[in-house]
Amino acid sequence: MHSRPYIVYIRNLFKFAFIAPIMISKKGEAVPLLILAIGILLAIYSYFLPVDEKCSLMPGLVDCKVSEAEVYVNETPGMLEQQETAVRYLMPEARLFRMDSVDIASVLENAKASRGWFFSKPAEADFEAQENAKAAKFFVFVNKAEGDLKVYLNNKKVGVISGKGMQQVILDPKDLREENTIKVVPTAPLFPFLSNNYEIGKVILKEEYTITNNRVSMPFSLAADPEDILDITFSFRTRCFTEDNLSVYIGSKKLIEDKVCRGFSKDVTDIAIQNMAGNVTFASEGNYIIREAMFNIRMKEKTWPTYYFYLEDLDKPITLKMGFNETGTKKLTAYVNGNALSVETSKKEWKTVINKYLLENETNSIMLLPVETVVVSKLEVM
Repeated sequence: MHSRPYIVYIRNLFKFAFIAPIMISKKGEAVPLLILAIGILLAIYSYFLPVDEKCSLMPGLVDCKVSEAEVYVNETPGMLEQQETAVRYLMPEARLFRMDSVDIASVLENAKASRGWFFSKPAEADFEAQENAKAAKFFVFVNKAEGDLKVYLNNKKVGVISGKGMQQVILDPKDLREENTIKVVPTAPLFPFLSNNYEIGKVILKEEYTITNNRVSMPFSLAADPEDILDITFSFRTRCFTEDNLSVYIGSKKLIEDKVCRGFSKDVTDIAIQNMAGNVTFASEGNYIIREAMFNIRMKEKTWPTYYFYLEDLDKPITLKMGFNETGTKKLTAYVNGNALSVETSKKEWKTVINKYLLENETNSIMLLPVETVVVSKLEVM
């Protein structure tokens, strides 16, 4: 039953209580009895009215005094930034090696060369070669030969051959460049009316050299506040195919120089904090594969905001309430006496009853730990 008709009815009774005596008094009869009856009706209806309706009619009643909820915590935590407890910086694979190699390439094919007393028609071609070779040779395949054949490398005579078949010219590797020219020309004939002619099937260059990749430097940058760092470990795995030592540097500081075939791990906190950005360098005259080189950083635990309050009794609901500066997803954990409450909301306000986590007649605590950076504009326990 709605209470509103009660109010209308009672108000009408009040009006009637004042108007009726005036009307009835003209006759001079039963005025006291009517007033008494109306008073009794008013008392009965008022007794059964809800408290809020009574207070709207008679705000001076004792039951109508407003009691404010007791506030145990009223704080403004502000911005809580997410903290990483560990950070890993992984580097690419590095290979250190020395290996012997042989290159064989045709530098001249299907060429003719001739020479008389008064003319010269050499055969020549350009070619590329590996520099810093240990040894090099020309193999000249001759199909037709008259007289001798001079061989030039970069305009320097490197040999003279005679006759058909496969001939060799041993080269000085220092004469080879990245870009080269070979030229072959017969010697002059004995008589002026004769000529010497050569037909060459091909000239092959054979090089022997060592490929060396004995030093690899990799940049790093540790994006962490040194004040927040607990320790830093540098580690890597290796495969070794050599008896030679491996040297490892952070910046100019040498970490190790030894044969390393089963990986490596070392606390480098002091070195790394002094060199938060730079290069890690691996060097060896032997063959190594270095994998999973990494810095592992452990961070100091931050002191998160903690609030304390005392409770004498738990007879009424105690509410934890948080206000935020904006809408959007917010995630944090509230620890009530060590009990974790997950807070995830997109609203600007969040609240829950926390009685089951509280201690009566003791000091209680609430700590806030952000899952992601969040601004808590208000924290209340009430």
